Amino acid sequence: MPHPRLPAAPLKRVLLRLQDSESLTWDDLADRVGVTQRQLWRLLAANDLSERVADRIACRIGLHPLLLWPEEWSRIGDLAACGASAASRAV
Repeated sequence: MPHPRLPAAPLKRVLLRLQDSESLTWDDLADRVGVTQRQLWRLLAANDLSERVADRIACRIGLHPLLLWPEEWSRIGDLAACGASAASRAV
């Protein structure tokens, strides 16, 4: 099963607000997020993100992913719970 994807727009808005509110350069913002400047540009140009990348970056800027993707993140949690229970029954 492929990993869930999330829309990039909520993260883009938060990153650009963070950059503006703290007067960060692109390098500073990339450092805050924990990526290279090239990776930051790719994130800002993306239409969607993997669940893993979204979680990692949201946490690095001090936000739970549920705050950025309330419906989508809840759905991912439901899918994971269904998969875990199905896996336990298969054993």
